[in-house]
Amino acid sequence: MSPLPPLYSRLLVATGGAPHSVLAVERAAQLAEHYGAAIHLVTVIPQGQGGLENVALALGAGGPDTRTAQAERQRFETHLQQTAQALRSRGLTVREHLVTALKPADAILTVAHDVQADLIVLGRRHTSAWSAALAGSVSDMVSHASPVDVLVVR
Repeated sequence: MSPLPPLYSRLLVATGGAPHSVLAVERAAQLAEHYGAAIHLVTVIPQGQGGLENVALALGAGGPDTRTAQAERQRFETHLQQTAQALRSRGLTVREHLVTALKPADAILTVAHDVQADLIVLGRRHTSAWSAALAGSVSDMVSHASPVDVLVVR
C-alpha cells in the first residue's frame, strides 16, 4: 500500500499585523513545517468607504486623505514582506498576495480559490460572540463559505 499524500500542501494565511493574525501565521508555519506545505500569505487592505479616495490614490493625487491611504498601504505591504521573509528564514516556501477589497472575507476566499489552498488559517479578532455579531467576523464569514478546511486560531 502506498503512503497517503500529505494532508495539506498549500496553506493560505490571512495576516494584517494584529496580534490574532500573528498567532495565525505562527500556527500556519508549524503546520507547513510538519506537512512540507507551501504558505500563501494574504493581506487585505480594506477599501475606503469613499470610492473617490481609491480613484485619487490610483491616479496619484496627493491630498491628505490619499497620503493617509498611501501610508496605510505601505504599512500593510511592509508587514507582508517582513512576515514572508521571516517564514522564508525558517526554510518555508512563501508567496505573497496583497489585495484591496471592500469585503476581506471575499478577498481571502478568492485568493484561496486562485492558489488552490487546501487549508485557510486566520486569527479570530473578536473574543465574544456578541462583539463578532455586532462587527461581523471575517473568520466566521470565511469558515461558513469556504469549500476547504479553515483553522481559526485564538
